[in-house]
Amino acid sequence: MKAVIMAGGKGTRLRPLTSHTPKPMVPLLNRPCMEYTIDLLKKHGITEIAVTLQYLPDVIRNTFGDGSHYGVSLVYFEETTPLGTAGSVKNCADFLDERFIVISGDTLTDIHLSDAIRFHDQNNALATLILTKVESPLEFGVVMTDESGRINRFVEKPSWAEVFSDTVNTGMYVCEPEVLSYIAEDREVDFSKEVFPLFLQEGQPLYGYSAEGYWSDIGSLEVYRQAQFDLLDGRVNLEIKAQEIAPRIFLENHVRIDSSVRLEGPVYISENVHLQKGVAVGPYSVLGSNTTVATGTKLAQTIVWENTVIGKKAEINGSTLCRNIRIGESVLLGEGAAIGDQCRIGSKSVVKAGVKIWPDKEVEESATVHTSLIYGTKQTKNLFGTNGIKGIGNVEITTEFVTRLAAAYAYLLKPGSRIALSACSHPFAQLLKHSMMTSLCSSGVDTVDFGMGNAPLMRYGVRGLQCIGGIHLYMAEPLEEKEVVIQFIDHAGLPISRDLERKIENAYWQETYVRSLHHLGELHVEHHVQDAYLRAMAEHIDVARIQRQRFHLLIDCEPRFLPTFLAPFFQALGITVVYGPIQEGVSKNGADLGIRLDKNAEQFSLFTEQGQKLSTEQLLALQLLACSGHHQRIGLPVSAPMELEHLAQLLQIEVVRTKVAPRSMMEVSVDERFHPMFDAVYSLMRILSYLAREEKPLSVLLELLPACHMERKTVFCPWSSKGKVMRKVLEENKGKMLELVDGIKVYDVNGWVLILPDTEESHVKVISQGATAETAATLASSYARRIAEYQ
Repeated sequence: MKAVIMAGGKGTRLRPLTSHTPKPMVPLLNRPCMEYTIDLLKKHGITEIAVTLQYLPDVIRNTFGDGSHYGVSLVYFEETTPLGTAGSVKNCADFLDERFIVISGDTLTDIHLSDAIRFHDQNNALATLILTKVESPLEFGVVMTDESGRINRFVEKPSWAEVFSDTVNTGMYVCEPEVLSYIAEDREVDFSKEVFPLFLQEGQPLYGYSAEGYWSDIGSLEVYRQAQFDLLDGRVNLEIKAQEIAPRIFLENHVRIDSSVRLEGPVYISENVHLQKGVAVGPYSVLGSNTTVATGTKLAQTIVWENTVIGKKAEINGSTLCRNIRIGESVLLGEGAAIGDQCRIGSKSVVKAGVKIWPDKEVEESATVHTSLIYGTKQTKNLFGTNGIKGIGNVEITTEFVTRLAAAYAYLLKPGSRIALSACSHPFAQLLKHSMMTSLCSSGVDTVDFGMGNAPLMRYGVRGLQCIGGIHLYMAEPLEEKEVVIQFIDHAGLPISRDLERKIENAYWQETYVRSLHHLGELHVEHHVQDAYLRAMAEHIDVARIQRQRFHLLIDCEPRFLPTFLAPFFQALGITVVYGPIQEGVSKNGADLGIRLDKNAEQFSLFTEQGQKLSTEQLLALQLLACSGHHQRIGLPVSAPMELEHLAQLLQIEVVRTKVAPRSMMEVSVDERFHPMFDAVYSLMRILSYLAREEKPLSVLLELLPACHMERKTVFCPWSSKGKVMRKVLEENKGKMLELVDGIKVYDVNGWVLILPDTEESHVKVISQGATAETAATLASSYARRIAEYQ
């Protein structure tokens, strides 16, 4: 049996560690990560190994050579262009003339490969994925198998709503040579995105082996550090090549330690390290070869690569230092700091927590470094949430932040691309818009300023002016919280895909920008989007009927933009409007309807002439009725009641069940100029058209709507337990009718319940429908209890 070690990764999320070092070569206890992979293969009798290379290939070749020093035979295959995971393996086709295992050179694992190979053989599998359980599956592929281990579903890099299990693909595969015939030559092909889905589609024997043992994907600085802590703690069943002179204190050869030095385990000290008088080395410190630590210095949870000199009386806590670094006297390095190769940190300087300094930089004496040099630090969570990017104005969302964000976005666009921008009427939102505009233009991207607006206007304008995308900013409600929301729109007027969000996040974290004086973008101002939007809307409603009805409305909305924007339109339709809070009473004002428009004009609440507020389900049903004859296809979220699907069928509207995310619902009717579920003004106009046609007050029409009994609960659930909870829900409900469009929807004789992990908070949402209100409440409470117990 042969093996393929995937060793082409750049490790961009590990920078500055990987600026001069391929990801498989980052040291773990003074040995390259890939060396542990070679040792594991050799331990299981696999010694003929192909190594795929791309980024800094000579570093790997020069270190491992032909493999004879490690007791194996290595053959290298270099990619001149990225080929993807499967394409890389195809590139080794001449070598792979028998069964082979694919394994990553940048993961740390002690998984028993022979057991996985035996499982593969017993099931006559074409390919077997080695699986493991993790706390947070978002960066991996979630895999589901039947009782025999045959794979029936997997989702690559899921959102929390798609996390059906905490069992993930490790990227290790046992394959028959026939797998290569499914991979095209000389082009980028991915196992999890293309090859394995094809196997599922064709019914090929694709299996998943759930492995015990340790597995860590060295994908971030935090995970890189933790992997070494786990090695020191003995959690990984791999050899530590050093002498254990005391419990969990490991020393290599030729170490010079002054008698006054204090060592507190677990620690690892490599060969030719010199610890001078009064040095204190605290737990979870790793010192690479030829490191010198001068008198009086204190280290704790500090990882140092080779050939580094640390001056007197320095204090370094929780930092990572690469090669050939010089740290001056009395330097203070904060927790989470990372210093690249060949840096010089001057005496008495301070590098604050979380700061990253790229290679070959110099920090002057007595300087304080608050922010990363050249490249920024990775955020602790994703920039994007369910509805764009949110943060406190002038605290989290600043002009500096949006300038960098726009530059990251521009990096992904072709020069000369045209991007639309708009903002709500708040002065700070307008200020942020101009900062983004400047950043985009300086990056060679043309911008179109729509002025004041909202999300539906932005969506309409992007499509009408054939822009490649758009950005809208607004201050969320309530205004006292000062929360800013930034929404990115694609060329079709939809919220951008999660894939593009990830690319923007990566470009932002790496500060990968492109700016040139020779390619500046142009700035255009577009004044007519609002008029065009309202004219087009008038073509989609029954203007004459609405005019005859002479509606009188009470509207509660933000006071700066919407009343001015809507006034001419309402006047042309013969609608009189009172603007004010709904609390003052719809009936008191003699209004036919009460409407509370949200700040961004995407959602609204509706009140009858008697002041009764419509439930979420009632409003959805009314929107469906109002769409009849005008919209042939509507996306309804899996959380919507079944009665709405039946109502849509009666109205001859095709319903597609979607995820709860706005983009998923909008994609179903992407060709529509207005989306009734995410354009409050358009939806209101359609409802007024419907009421004018029926010539009945809303309170009467409500009695004709289907009755729905729903219950909603929110259960606290730590991020680390969400995957486990979803797996337990699946295991407990095996054999029942399940729907896995978004979260896990379990059907019951009494109704259904939807388990949906929150994408932004430490919560799991429980939504249920029952034949009665009591049934719905019982279902929701039952699952809420179970979720708490699973944790």
